[in-house]
Amino acid sequence: MSIFKRQTKQEAIIYTAVWVILFMAPVIDLLVNYEPGHSFWIKKSLTDIWGSLLLFLIVFLIHNHILAPMLVVDKKVYQYILGCVVVIGLFQTAQCMHRPGFTDRGPAPEIRAMMPPPPDGRLPIDRHDITMFTMIILMLGANLGVKSYYKTEEEKKHLAQLKQQSLKQELDFLRYQINPHFIMNTLNNIHALVDIDPDQAKDSIIDMSRMMRYLLYQSDKQYVMLNDAITFLKKYINLMRLRYTDMVTINLDVPSSCDENVAIVPLMFIPFVENAFKHGVIYGKPSTIDVDIQQQDSRLIFHCHNTKSNVKHEYGGVGLTNVTKRLELIYGNDFALDINDGDTDYDVTLNLPVKSPDFFNNSPATGS
Repeated sequence: MSIFKRQTKQEAIIYTAVWVILFMAPVIDLLVNYEPGHSFWIKKSLTDIWGSLLLFLIVFLIHNHILAPMLVVDKKVYQYILGCVVVIGLFQTAQCMHRPGFTDRGPAPEIRAMMPPPPDGRLPIDRHDITMFTMIILMLGANLGVKSYYKTEEEKKHLAQLKQQSLKQELDFLRYQINPHFIMNTLNNIHALVDIDPDQAKDSIIDMSRMMRYLLYQSDKQYVMLNDAITFLKKYINLMRLRYTDMVTINLDVPSSCDENVAIVPLMFIPFVENAFKHGVIYGKPSTIDVDIQQQDSRLIFHCHNTKSNVKHEYGGVGLTNVTKRLELIYGNDFALDINDGDTDYDVTLNLPVKSPDFFNNSPATGS
């Protein structure tokens, strides 16, 4: 890796703008306060100020590209502290040896030449030295703070990308679990029809083929339109009707047409309806399965109710578990799933927010 660590464009723009302003500020100040006849002292003052700023800039570049990444990126604390001590020491020595000269308001050159040299040849430390030391510490601290901030933001962005990828993989895994589960149950239904009514079984195979097409081309999408999901649900329930006698009452109440811009997750309702048929039919006795879908303002209400047989079943299984996980991944806390498991009936109400396709396109859990 190059000794000059990479930094974001925003960070580089900020540094460039700050240093341009610092170098231009004395020029503007001297032009505003220009007095005729003082051109020499103006040039001298500008040279002295730029000389000091150049020292600061050199220290900044060393700290920004070498020392700060040593701490922020590589976590080398002791090496960073040692490097800062060396750089600050060299800076203090350089600025003490090349202090800015006096302006026209200071002593005349001949008087300055008569001033005695420092005792023992050492450079005294005055308020100027303390001010410069304080400024260099503040500059390095500010640089370290900015670099740490952008490093943290970069890590957050990277973690968000990893989370998005992880959620998408988990959601895909849940989809692939639901599809075989649904296909297995539907094939069992067709198998039962073969002996009861072969013609209807053939028609059911055609319907099954269309449903498989839906599963193949729609279930892997980020979303499906609500109208398409309802059409698929109708085909499924019609297929299930063929398996049962008139003792099983199946009611389906869905809108004749829905808002064309409403989208939902593929195969969201099927696991609930599957469980209703699996556990709600009491052979030899009247049974009821009611499925209702309604759009109320900004909410989508799915309701499924079924009677229960006396045979003990473990409701849920793979289908309902996966649907719950998918709801949590995609809608977060903005959904309500109420399940009432009574002695004689089983009731499910799913309350979802009405979402457009844009929601799924921008969702971290479904984003591509």
